[in-house]
Amino acid sequence: MSERLGMKTPNTTEDQRVPFVLSGGGARGFAHIGVLEACEEAGLLPGAISATSAGALIGAYIAAGLQPKEVVALMRTYAPGVFGRWRILRGDRLTQNRIRAFLEATLPVQRIEQLAIPFFVSVTDLTTGRQCLLHEGDLVPALLAACAVPVLFPPVTIGTQRYVDGGLSNNLPIEPFNDRRHEVVAVYVNPLAPLTGRLSMRETIDRTLHLSFREVVARSSEGCRYYIEPPDLASFGILDIHHAERIRRIGREYTRQVLAGRPLA
Repeated sequence: MSERLGMKTPNTTEDQRVPFVLSGGGARGFAHIGVLEACEEAGLLPGAISATSAGALIGAYIAAGLQPKEVVALMRTYAPGVFGRWRILRGDRLTQNRIRAFLEATLPVQRIEQLAIPFFVSVTDLTTGRQCLLHEGDLVPALLAACAVPVLFPPVTIGTQRYVDGGLSNNLPIEPFNDRRHEVVAVYVNPLAPLTGRLSMRETIDRTLHLSFREVVARSSEGCRYYIEPPDLASFGILDIHHAERIRRIGREYTRQVLAGRPLA
């Protein structure tokens, strides 16, 4: 695996820098890169990020100062080997360890507070079920906790507490920006497909999981400057890593449409 990528200092002289909130969504999280690409084209850049699960993984590199195109190159090189093998229902510590090694090798900093912009990682306390927002401390364990989907991955211990995927408590963690909602770009990558015909077991599990998030996500999205939820992502599951490029393109094209409909002020 290559050396760590160098952290860059954001140039804030011309572009609008606003808070971004990035949801979880497994493989659908690659749409975040496309959304960020389209926003960058329009001069709308993250000045702070709150994220969970897949959104936290993408967000960490953006918060370190990488451009979306650099994250694309990174994921093209490593994602198939790191994320492409799963052992469902077996608590896949092996894949979790591959993700850990990937993050440790490629992230340019070790602690959250060393990132170039404020970054909040949303995780769920396994004991209480409550949301916890991590904004300081070791970065990689926080990211692993935010992605620790029960059944797929074992919980992650930070200090004395065990944490799992932040999407279980709020899959659109707006809380750090509650007083700035009118500025926020909120990105949710888990649209519900139209309910037609019979569902497979996998489709039923996926739909049931995301139905449980809808009310919290709806409250989180209220009052945001932009709420981006590309409907075509409903065709993809959380494990569809082999469709990463298509998912990214959907995120980019849909965001271009949203921004064209509501130009930047």
